Amino acid sequence: MTGEGKAARSDSAERARVRLVGALDGVLGERLVIEPGTKPDYYADGVAVSGFDLLERCPRRAAQPADDYQDSVANARRRVGLLTLRRLDDDASDAPDVAAAVAEVMSDPTGWPGPLREWVDGLDRAGRAAVAAGVITWCISLRRVLRTDRRIGWSDPVGPDRYNVPGRLVQLRASHEAIAGGVVSGEQLLVLADGVEGAGGPADRLRAGHVALVRALLSRHAPLGVTVVSPARGEKVHLEVDDELLDLAVDRVAEHVAHRVAGESAPTVPGRWCAHCHLLEWCGPGRDRVGDPVQSSSSGAEPTT
Repeated sequence: MTGEGKAARSDSAERARVRLVGALDGVLGERLVIEPGTKPDYYADGVAVSGFDLLERCPRRAAQPADDYQDSVANARRRVGLLTLRRLDDDASDAPDVAAAVAEVMSDPTGWPGPLREWVDGLDRAGRAAVAAGVITWCISLRRVLRTDRRIGWSDPVGPDRYNVPGRLVQLRASHEAIAGGVVSGEQLLVLADGVEGAGGPADRLRAGHVALVRALLSRHAPLGVTVVSPARGEKVHLEVDDELLDLAVDRVAEHVAHRVAGESAPTVPGRWCAHCHLLEWCGPGRDRVGDPVQSSSSGAEPTT
């Protein structure tokens, strides 16, 4: 972008849309085309692309993602945490009690996403205590890193933003923790990252680029910037949204979709992630990386880990 005006941000969003459509046309050809008169099912028949998908290091695993998602303390703490932060922002005291706010939120599931409410309801006392402890730590860490007295417009924890690529069975999904400003004044997004990479590294740039791309496509105006915050690292970095950042996200989306349609022919990139990969049993390079337990057992040697 050459400026921060509304027209410039509109032009930038349109440029990203055209570039995305062209890139997907190039990698897909006649595949993943929505047939006239049919209702798209992006889960069953297409490709749903999230920021988490784009950070996948191994194309083979990206092409064949595990279908075993389950809620957990780590997954639940963000959504319960956002509800808690909303309540804390409504507290007029100088030092609101985070633990008390978490207890209030968990005792009143009104407005919770259905699956989250069902999962938490199914926990025993120890499980609920673990969720509460995780949320308290998450909220305190986030507030400490942000260090701001300004009121923050925390996002709705129900689900991510979704953009359906015109004519394709491809859906882009992105979540942000907070948003400030508007289409006219320019939006600023807040995104959380729990990785170990230093602030402002390639993963943070890709994460910010993806959420900015989805927001730009939906609002038809590129946001001004994305702040990536890591409570675990105690760091935050602000990234300006320009055409270069949006291009990075477009290129990675197209690359990921190409891997998804390639299936078993997608290349393999072995690494430390192989040890917990659901494809390890059928992946020679992965077994070579972690050590083949079958061969190790037959030779009497200790399995390599």
